[in-house]
Amino acid sequence: MARDKMDDALDAYLSLLQNKGAAAAVIDFRRRVLARLNQILRSQRGGAAMYRPAVDALLSLCAPVDRAGAMLAAREYYYFWLDDVKRLAALHARDGFSTHHVRVPVLADLHQLQQRMQDEGFADYPPSLDIYLGQLYEQGGDEALLAERGALIRPLLYLLHGHPHHPDSFRTAIDAMLLHLADSQARDSFVAIAREFFYYWLSFPGAGVRAATPS
Repeated sequence: MARDKMDDALDAYLSLLQNKGAAAAVIDFRRRVLARLNQILRSQRGGAAMYRPAVDALLSLCAPVDRAGAMLAAREYYYFWLDDVKRLAALHARDGFSTHHVRVPVLADLHQLQQRMQDEGFADYPPSLDIYLGQLYEQGGDEALLAERGALIRPLLYLLHGHPHHPDSFRTAIDAMLLHLADSQARDSFVAIAREFFYYWLSFPGAGVRAATPS
């Protein structure tokens, strides 16, 4: 992809965010990280297969707290970089682009994240967690399944804690969780679980969110 085409792709992505109402700080952050991603991509050769290694290189240059936001930006930018108009139209139709900047902590792995939760005594989970696990139980899920799902969803909820109850926050927290999972099979399994849980999370927020929502 030629240099001018990359610049055009980045400008098109940022223009979309601006038209969707993204704040200037969000646009500035994504401009910085994606301009760096473009620099990395220009130094490599190959087709679409080089995108993921370039994103990995980008993440290694980001501060840990910015990695999830950078990963989200890179994911959304991918089809602009490919100039895949059909996929971009489909994403736009289902509101597949985020306009919020959510900074979440990223540690070395899932074990360290769970250890931080334990050290902090974190237990502020919304009712969606129990409702989701209860539904799995009613559908015949055994204790091992419930424990496995809970062990993945609780860290996700920890990463979401304190952020706006908005799909953008959920997407970014998923990206942050993926950075804690080294195994591709574990990442694929988590994404499927997170997608299943999303509708519970969105529909059954905690009391603080419900109190702040106009009736």
